[in-house]
Amino acid sequence: MTAIPEEVLGLRVEVVRSVRRTAALHIIGSDLQVRVPEHVGDERVAAFLQRKRPWIRSKVAEIRLLPPHRNKEMLSGESFPYLGRHYRLKIQEGHQVGVCLSGGYLKATIRPTDQGKQREARIQQYLQNWYRSRALEHLQEKANRYAQQIVVTPTGVSVRNFKSRWGSCDKQGQVIFNWNIIKAPHAIADYVVVHELCHLIHPNHSKEFWQLVGRHDSAYAEHRQWLKERGEALL
Repeated sequence: MTAIPEEVLGLRVEVVRSVRRTAALHIIGSDLQVRVPEHVGDERVAAFLQRKRPWIRSKVAEIRLLPPHRNKEMLSGESFPYLGRHYRLKIQEGHQVGVCLSGGYLKATIRPTDQGKQREARIQQYLQNWYRSRALEHLQEKANRYAQQIVVTPTGVSVRNFKSRWGSCDKQGQVIFNWNIIKAPHAIADYVVVHELCHLIHPNHSKEFWQLVGRHDSAYAEHRQWLKERGEALL
């Protein structure tokens, strides 16, 4: 009998058996997650991995080509993501300070007296304020919409700056989202909203939890993988 390899192309193999009907592969960090129906044996899993080696190789190469995360210098012409699209920063001077999305640009207005490091810090703060405001607006709307579908009632929806997670849900029903998720495409933000709202029913990551998530986001595994691969660039 052929055994499941412990590693494929430098990725640690993790097999997840569930009630799903088809097999799927997901690269999550340095892990290669193989999701298969419960009845599928080790030999068939090993054969599936062998057939998928070209796909695995191409995905590994694709991930390695992703540009490293770099800190912004807050200069005109730099690109900033918002809801999956990228917008160029345009800095202008004036007294009505702040950031707005206008004419396909993120326009940052600062006082003429702001110079050097203070200028950079001001622009960064105005951008963060704008992102937080847009995030609260969009995520509240998404949470209201999905709460009706999932049939849950969060006691509150807010945003904050998490360092290593995209959301949280406490025992009182408060749902908090990382405001940086508003930089991702709509489908990714939707997944995060669905994920946290489902925790109001299943406060764990059990099989039942993921089944509930899947009923409201059929592509949740792909969206979860997207965050694993590209989420760091949003922070």
